[in-house]
Amino acid sequence: MKFLIIGDIVGASGVNALKRHIQNIVKNEGIDFIIINGENSTGGRGIKDKELNELYAVGADVVTMGNHIYYRKEARELYKHERRLLIPGNVTNLEGKGSVVIEKNGVRVGVMNLLGKVHLGEINNEFVADPFKTARELVEKLKEEKADYIFLDFHAEATAEKIAMGNYLKNDVTCVFGTHTHVQTADERIFDTGMAYITDVGMTGPDDSVLGLRTDIAVARFVTGEKIKYECSTNNATLHSIIVETDDNTKKAISIKRYNV
Repeated sequence: MKFLIIGDIVGASGVNALKRHIQNIVKNEGIDFIIINGENSTGGRGIKDKELNELYAVGADVVTMGNHIYYRKEARELYKHERRLLIPGNVTNLEGKGSVVIEKNGVRVGVMNLLGKVHLGEINNEFVADPFKTARELVEKLKEEKADYIFLDFHAEATAEKIAMGNYLKNDVTCVFGTHTHVQTADERIFDTGMAYITDVGMTGPDDSVLGLRTDIAVARFVTGEKIKYECSTNNATLHSIIVETDDNTKKAISIKRYNV
């Protein structure tokens, strides 16, 4: 099977880039399953039903979230009722799903979502359980649900925390991929256990920006120290993603590549 994983969709320009490119990627690469991180899709922070439905419409099988889960109050109902929308499973003060199994073409694909604890200052760590302990619990849950493949979106700031998670799960899952930092890393690899890994998929968002934020505002924030109101950039975007291919017999990853448009 071939899995397409698309990094943080940022604002309207990110959604539009997704719409422009995804069908060609699916066709040209023979994609079977799509995972999209949508936590920045509405104006750069959070998600609403409009953007969620747009992600579904272009083919997302599962949509994952991250540290902006609290930003849109109306999204709380989506977390409760949308089966294919995941929130980090180690967040303890919000109702939603941390994992799901989706059956497609006779194959059961498990996806889970976790939040890191290191350097995520805007998140109150009191309400974030140990991601490693939660990872083990979710893996066992997905195995009980007879998942053929297991993918983890680890939404975290610290590269060391992500790499540690990859090593922690290398015997148990198909792929660990990082999101959140919005800058694609060049460390994609296949572990000797057959697990695919990358520290960060990168963002699908505006090129002329600072991680999606309007450049002039971002620069002013650093130069003056003022907390100027966040505004998402609206210029043309680049789509950043990875494609993971697996062996249908062994259910192990056999290749991982970065795919950017």
